[in-house]
Amino acid sequence: MKVLRRENRRFIWTACLCFLTIGAMFVFHVLELSRGQDVPHIENSTVDLRGVDFNTGEPIFLDGEWEFFWQKLLVTDHLEGEEPDGLMSVPSYWTQQKQDGHYLPSKGYASYRLRMINCPPEADVLVVVPNLPSAYRVFLNGEPFSGSGTVLKNLRNIEVFPSLKEETTLPLRSSECELVIEVSSRVYPGLCLTPILIDRSTYERNAERDMIFSSLLMGIAIVFIIFYAMDLILKPRSGYSISILLLMLLFLIKSFSRGPIFSALCSWSPVPFDYMLFPFHIFGAAAWVILICAAPRASTARKRRRRVFCVSMLVLTDYFITISVGLIFHITWWWVIFDLLLAPIFFAVMVVPILQEDRSANPYFFPYYIGCLCVYVGSFLGDMALSGLFLIDDSFAFPIGLVCLTIAIKYMDGKRLNAIQNEALKVAEMRVELQKAQINLALHQIQPHFLYNALLAIKVLCRKEPEKAEKAVYDFSTYLRGNMDSIESTEPILFEEELQNIRAYLNIEQMRFGERLHVHWDIRCSNFMVPPLTVQPLVENAVRHGICKKVEGGTVSLITYQKDGFIWIEILDDGVGFEMEHLQSPSFGGIGIKNLRYRLKTLLNAELDIQSVVNQGTRQVIQIPEQEARLFDEDDDC
Repeated sequence: MKVLRRENRRFIWTACLCFLTIGAMFVFHVLELSRGQDVPHIENSTVDLRGVDFNTGEPIFLDGEWEFFWQKLLVTDHLEGEEPDGLMSVPSYWTQQKQDGHYLPSKGYASYRLRMINCPPEADVLVVVPNLPSAYRVFLNGEPFSGSGTVLKNLRNIEVFPSLKEETTLPLRSSECELVIEVSSRVYPGLCLTPILIDRSTYERNAERDMIFSSLLMGIAIVFIIFYAMDLILKPRSGYSISILLLMLLFLIKSFSRGPIFSALCSWSPVPFDYMLFPFHIFGAAAWVILICAAPRASTARKRRRRVFCVSMLVLTDYFITISVGLIFHITWWWVIFDLLLAPIFFAVMVVPILQEDRSANPYFFPYYIGCLCVYVGSFLGDMALSGLFLIDDSFAFPIGLVCLTIAIKYMDGKRLNAIQNEALKVAEMRVELQKAQINLALHQIQPHFLYNALLAIKVLCRKEPEKAEKAVYDFSTYLRGNMDSIESTEPILFEEELQNIRAYLNIEQMRFGERLHVHWDIRCSNFMVPPLTVQPLVENAVRHGICKKVEGGTVSLITYQKDGFIWIEILDDGVGFEMEHLQSPSFGGIGIKNLRYRLKTLLNAELDIQSVVNQGTRQVIQIPEQEARLFDEDDDC
C-alpha cells in the first residue's frame, strides 16, 4: 500500500496545483488592483470620480449602496422629489429588503439612483450591466441612453434581452450627474450584477476580443466533439463511450452562458433571456454527474450504477444547499458556493478510491483527471467573474477548461486505441508464429528417412521394374504435393483429399516393405470435412510404430462410417503396440498427437482416442459430430 501511494502521489500534487492556481489568480487580481488607478467607492449613494481617467480603459465597477425605489419608475413616471425606500447593495437581490415587516417578492419593478460627483469634463462613457437577466433602462440626468429589454409595470409583458454592443454613449458634460437605472424582474430580482462605467472604445475593443477568443475556443471544442461523434458512429464497437460525448455536449451548451456568445445566441432565441439560465444550470448539474462517473476505472456494472446514484444525490444536494443559501441570505453569487462544495465531492469520488485500491490506477485515468481539474478551475474562475466577486474578466476561463478536457479525452482515446492496435499487432505476430509452427509441423511430418528410403526404392525399381517405378514416382509426387498444399490450408478439407494423400503414402510404403505390409480399406463414408494432415499422421504412426517394428509385418486398416450422429474414422494395426504412458513422449510423437487433438477440437469439435496393447496392436479413433463435419450428398451411405 505504501508503494501504491507513492505511485499515485501525482494525483495529490495535481489537486494541490489546481487549488494553487485558483489562489494565484486571486493574488494576481489583488496585485492588479493595487497597481491600477484608485478605485472610487460608493458611499451614501454617491461616487466621487475625482482623478479618474477613462482614457486608460480601466472599467469602474459601480458596486455599493444605491438609493432604492420599490414599485416606482422615477424617470418614466416623472417622479420628482420622491424619497427612496432605503439603500440597496448592488449587486444583490431586492428580496433582502423588508417593507412593512415583509421581504419584497422576487417579481416586481424598481429604480436605483446614484449620484456621480467630480465627473471628468467631456468624458464619453458607457454604463452596461453585462448579461443581467432583467429588463433595465439607463438614464443620465433624466435622459434615456441605453437599456436591455422592455421595462413595464405589467410583468407578464416585459421583454428581457442580453446587453449587446449597441449601447448609447453617456456624455458627462457636468461635474455632477444623476444616474438612474429602472429595472423590471420576474425571475432574478433587481441589479444582481454589477453595473460598469467604461470608455466606449475600450468596451467595444474588449467585447470584440472576447467574442473572437470565445468563438475560437468554442470552435476548437466543437471540432473535437464532431470528431469524437464520428468515431463513435464509424466505430460503434471500439469502446467509445456515449456518456463522454454527452458530457462534452452538455459542457459545450453550458459554456455558452459564460461569455458574449451567449448574448448573441439569446438575441435569436424564442425563449426569454431570464428563463434561459435555468436549463444551463440543469445541464451543468448533469454534466458534473457524468464527468465524475465516467472516469475510466475497472468496476462492475452494479458498482457503476451505485456510483451514478450516489454522485447524482450528492450533486443535487449541493444544488439544493446553494439555492437555499441564495434564497435565505439573498446573495447573488450562490453558484460559486456550488463550485466550492463540488470540490470535496470531486476529490472523494474520483481520487480517494484510486488511492485506496491495492493495484495501480488505470493508465488512462490521469489525463482524464487533469482535464476534469481544468474544467473545474475554469468553472470556478468564470463563476467568480460573472458574479462580480472577481473583477477581472474571466468569462473565457471555462471554455479554456472545456478545450483542455476535450484534448485530454482525445489523448486518452488515442492512447487506448494505440494499446488496442499494439495488441492486435501482437495477435497478428502470434498468428504468423503459429502459422510457421504449423508449417514446421507439416514439414516434420515428412520424415527424412522416409524420403531417403522411398527414393532409394524408386531407384531400384527404375532398373528392374520401370512400370512400377513410374507408378511409385506418381505416388511420391502426390504425397509431396498433398503435404505441401496442406501447409497453406488452415480450414477443413474434404476427406477425399486427405484419403488421396493416405493412399499415395501407403502405396509407397507397400513398395518398400512388399508382403510385410497389408492394407485393408473399408471406406463407407467420405463426404465429410477433416482438418488437413490429421488422419495421415495417424496412419503413418500405425506403419512406423506398429508394423515396421514387427519382423513378420502386419495389416493397417482404415475404416470410416456414420453412427449415432457422429462420423467415425478408425485406424487399426496389429503391430507391436506400446505402453500407453509412451504416448506422451516427444520421441514417440506426443507433441504431434497433442497438436492433432487441439486442431480437431478447435476446428470440428472432434475427439481423438488412442488405445494400444503391447504385442496386440493399436486402435486410433476420430469421432466427429455430423453437424460439424458438414456432410455432402453423394451416392455412398453417408
